[in-house]
Amino acid sequence: CYQIPALALARAGRGTTIVISPLIALMQDQVSALVGRGIRAAALHSHQEEAEQSAVVASFLLGELELLYVSPERAAKASFRRMLGRVEIALLAIDEAHCVSQWGHDFRPDFMLLSELRDVVDVPMIALTATATPMGLKEIETRLALPDVLVVRTGFDRPNLSFGFRAIRTESARLEVLLDEIDRAKISGRGGRGRGIVHCSPRKVTERAGSGR
Repeated sequence: CYQIPALALARAGRGTTIVISPLIALMQDQVSALVGRGIRAAALHSHQEEAEQSAVVASFLLGELELLYVSPERAAKASFRRMLGRVEIALLAIDEAHCVSQWGHDFRPDFMLLSELRDVVDVPMIALTATATPMGLKEIETRLALPDVLVVRTGFDRPNLSFGFRAIRTESARLEVLLDEIDRAKISGRGGRGRGIVHCSPRKVTERAGSGR
């Protein structure tokens, strides 16, 4: 939703698109895919060596990047905002924008400051999420101070996802049900057809179940 507009704007001479993303792994994955397609993209994050960060900053200041990915914490820094004033910016894209609303800003409070970026650069802002409720959408609009907002909403149907609920009383019974579901989905073992993510609580029970089975 923002990569294609970013490329169109950059190639029309409008400048770099800034993507604010909360996850370093997501940044790295997207930048790697873009660079592999010959697109001039880069990220700035805390896992980089100083020399790598300096190289990215130099490319950005020279106007060589079509997309630059940063965290909300970096976007909130005064030094980064000063850099924005020195480069032609085409678009501000807020990825995982549900972090602006509800409880997201409790653990990433700098999401609450992203509306201030539009005081630094007067460009369009796009906010993207796959999980916002109608109330969440309104909160995103308000907290990002989006004027004349255009909401584009597609369907929520995910054919590859399903949800089920069971009332199971004991820890051992829950573990047996989990193992049965993994076997039924055929994702266990070396010949399994995929991977699964199991969310557990508390940690001690999770570690005990993992070590025992």
